[in-house]
Formats: sequence, structure tokens, C-alpha cells
Amino acid sequence: MISGYSSAATLQQLQRKLETLSNNIANSNTVGFKSRSVSFSDVLSSEYTNQPNENRLTPHGLRVGTGARASLTSLSAAQGDVKETDRALDFALTEPSLFFTIATNDGQRLTRDGTFYFSETAGGELSLVTNSGETLLNENGAPIRLPASTISLRLEQAGLIAELADGQEQVIPTFGLTQIGRPQALEAVGENQYVYLQEDAIFGQAQANQVKQRALEQSNVDLSQEMTELISTQRQIQLQARAFSFFDDMAGLVNNIRR
Repeated sequence: MISGYSSAATLQQLQRKLETLSNNIANSNTVGFKSRSVSFSDVLSSEYTNQPNENRLTPHGLRVGTGARASLTSLSAAQGDVKETDRALDFALTEPSLFFTIATNDGQRLTRDGTFYFSETAGGELSLVTNSGETLLNENGAPIRLPASTISLRLEQAGLIAELADGQEQVIPTFGLTQIGRPQALEAVGENQYVYLQEDAIFGQAQANQVKQRALEQSNVDLSQEMTELISTQRQIQLQARAFSFFDDMAGLVNNIRR
């Protein structure tokens, strides 16, 4: 009986790992994506100490588990490869603990995706926005605003330099970056964005050596490792399904005997 319940419980949890691996593989080409891994632990273990101890080389007793559960989903904060794009509004973070800070309708969020665009505001200025239209924040925590005649943007030690159509230049506050001390505390909310706890974050000014212009950070997914894990997980699912099938057959045989 225990083996059947153990297989059923483990099957459900292995499906969660399969979904995590599938998500990693699907986002292997997503800019700034961070992979996740699943760790397992026993649901409940029982120890039987009434086993005979004659000529045994192993410790006395027998430990029997009742299945496994996904105890932790870990975020990998490893730095992805930085690929040059030669596009002025592409920016790559070069330190794994840093994130761009953006303003959304649901509050501030973080992202590693440095693909930005110009967007005209109601006041006639330009703002710097993400792929999905969220506004990027500067070092003062305010939205980045540029003159309406801005044709390009340049990152220097002094800050962001807006190049205007008339050949003039204007210095504007640089990126506001958030440093996260515990990446595992980040919660993914879709669109390659994360929410965070205020006590785990340090907000500050971007330094020139922390951001690389005309480049993007690629996903940190190791595709070969993910495929290996996917094949291994599928085999584990097949094994647990086979064990549950045996349990079902035995239970049916017992019921027929009772009749």
C-alpha cells in the first residue's frame, strides 16, 4: 500500500520539476533570463527497528519513505554571457547581483533585460521604457526623462548623455540600479520581471563599469544540462508510473481474492 501512495505523491512533484525545466528551456534565448532548479525532500519517513540484526553490515533498522516533495525552487543568479548588439539603447549589467529598477502599475519591479526604447510622454518629453512599456527609473527613483529632440543616448561616468537633433548634448541622471543580497528572495511575476523585499535591496546609482552599452546579457540557462535533467526526470516519471501501475494491479488482485 505504501508504495502506491509513494508513487502517486512523487509523480505529482516530478511534474513540477518537469514544468520548471520546460520553462528554462523555453527561455534559453530570452535576454537576461535566470534559470531555476527544483530540490526534493522526503514527505515522511518511518523507521522500523524490529528487523533481525544477524550478520548485518548495515545499521540496525529499516527506513521507509512515503514519497518526495519539491521543497525548494532556487533561482540561479549566475551571470549570463554578454553579447554585443551595436544598438545604442541596449544595456547589459555586468554584475550578477544588480537589477534595473522599473515602475509598473503594480509598483516597482526589477529586471535584467536591458532592451530599452524611447517613448513619448503626455508632456512631450521622451521616457526610456522596457519591451512591455514599463518606465525605467533613474538614480533618484524618478522616471528617466529626455528632451523631445533626443536622437540617441550615451552612457558615461558623468551619467547618461542625451544627444539632441541640433548637435547639442544634455546630461541626465543615470540608471537607478537595485542590488539584491539574497536572490532567492526574488519572486518572478512574468515578463522577465521580479518583485522583492525592501530589506533585501540596496538602491543606488549605476557606475560606468557596472553597465555595458550596445550589449545585452543572454540567458544563463545551460541548455545541455537542462536537456540532460529533462531526460532524467522523464525516466523517473516513467518509473514511478510503472510502480503505481503494479500497485493498482496488486490491489485489484487482492479485491478479486476477497470476492
